[in-house]
Amino acid sequence: MTADGTLLESFPDSPVTTAALSDLEASDAIRTAIPLISEAHDGQELSDRVVIQTDSVAVVASYTDGEGWTVDHRIDGTDRDPSDVLEEAMVAGQGDSSLVDAPEE
Repeated sequence: MTADGTLLESFPDSPVTTAALSDLEASDAIRTAIPLISEAHDGQELSDRVVIQTDSVAVVASYTDGEGWTVDHRIDGTDRDPSDVLEEAMVAGQGDSSLVDAPEE
């Protein structure tokens, strides 16, 4: 199983470019790497909130100045359909946003 922190070790101490997230998807270990929110800065799209998914886990991570990258949500993907795991991660990530109401349980 991939440790949550291991997924974020290669991230810079700043928001990550959407191009870098696309490059991560080329890795055999990364199934999905997508921004939840991105903004244009100096001709690049930067994201400070992302979903990273491997075969065994999906994490929602966010960047905060002074704290760096942290895992906000972790969804276990062991023996689960990868699409279901990604959907759960997306809902968890968007549920923290003021743009989307958190799902009722």
